[in-house]
Amino acid sequence: MSLRERQKEGRRARIIAAAKSLFVEAGLGNITIEAIAEIAGVSSVTVHNYYGTKSGVLLALVAESDRELLETLDEDLSHQPKDSIDLLLRFFTIVCDHTLTHLDKSVWRQVISASVDGDEPRFNKLYRELDYRLASVLIREIELLKAAGKLSESANSTHLGWAMFNLQNARFVEFIANDSKTRDQALHDLRNDLLALSTLVHS
Repeated sequence: MSLRERQKEGRRARIIAAAKSLFVEAGLGNITIEAIAEIAGVSSVTVHNYYGTKSGVLLALVAESDRELLETLDEDLSHQPKDSIDLLLRFFTIVCDHTLTHLDKSVWRQVISASVDGDEPRFNKLYRELDYRLASVLIREIELLKAAGKLSESANSTHLGWAMFNLQNARFVEFIANDSKTRDQALHDLRNDLLALSTLVHS
């Protein structure tokens, strides 16, 4: 990497770090590009050139977090689950732990809000792409369970993967929405969901 490229990456890193602290302290609607630039030690023109808008900076934060989450799932989940329930509980645990480590709940609430309010189409696109990649992780692991004889061959991997993803996503949103809700409480709720559904299937 050339000196110019290293300097550019350094500026990006400072902008992202400044934005993360401001999003936590004040929220998306209460900060300015100028405030981000001042903390990052760059000009507001630089922030505009790199990210366009405040939402663009938040989008970059999410994209960085997404890359790290998918890497963690590949490292810590692959080939480990013993059955489909264990798979989803492990998956959910990794997602929640990653969330608290990389972007706190207040920032994620801003992300979710931006993804559904329609003002920033890139958020909708990014969120759909992330959902697809995360569901694909579950589908891949379901295929591995089937190949290992731990899940019925008749199970439709795609349908089951998306059903599991949507269930855990509902519990994830509850987890993000409530500052007092712990990871273990959310995991307990998801486990009860899965146990309840298993009785429905076998009734």
